[in-house]
Amino acid sequence: MTRLLVSVRNEAEAEVACQQGADLVDVKEPAHGSLGAADPATLAAIVERLAGRVPVSVALGELLEGRSLSPSMADRLQYAKFGLADCRKQADWIGCWTRALEALPAGVRSVAVAYADWQSAGAPDPWTVLAEAARLGCAAVLVDTWDKRKGSLMAHLNLAELTRWIAAAHETGLTTALAGSLSWTEMDEVLSLAPHFVAVRGAVCTGGRAGKLDGALVHRLARRVQQTAGRAHAAALELT
Repeated sequence: MTRLLVSVRNEAEAEVACQQGADLVDVKEPAHGSLGAADPATLAAIVERLAGRVPVSVALGELLEGRSLSPSMADRLQYAKFGLADCRKQADWIGCWTRALEALPAGVRSVAVAYADWQSAGAPDPWTVLAEAARLGCAAVLVDTWDKRKGSLMAHLNLAELTRWIAAAHETGLTTALAGSLSWTEMDEVLSLAPHFVAVRGAVCTGGRAGKLDGALVHRLARRVQQTAGRAHAAALELT
């Protein structure tokens, strides 16, 4: 059943997302890029504020930027992720990724990120990321876009491609998430693919992804996701 992930940049937004129906809150700083890392104090404050009411994930920027997560986050976060931009230029990127994942604090599960616009990002292609994510024991895999100026997820991967990729990910047992500047008009198509999570920021902000989170939009999208998941569940029961 598909659930809603909402990206937030501070405590106030985290509270709004939690109250308005987000199933998972993701901490990032949009001004720093697709997976821009928030400062450690902001992350700690958000985790403290939510106090376990919803799971929390964190973006740690691009792998080659060399960021890490404080040991104080052990068992306080559910997920962490690095982008793989420019890794195709790095001969030992898989080794670098492996070491970064091994350094995550206890209880924090890893999310592999495949960029739909992988050529522009200089990243591994989504199929390579999927294969390595399964081999490295990642808990989840996310498809996102690196350059937010060049269209949404659907501008880079069509429904047929995404359908095959999602099916392959599910066969490996990986939790799946779809993101990438998804618009409201694209939401039905994305939800039809039945990822475990649909991940948004700009769609629920006033003024785009760098703007302010809008609680009414979060609530509206949460209801839409719930209704779609409910219909899918009912249809599945009819087939059993």
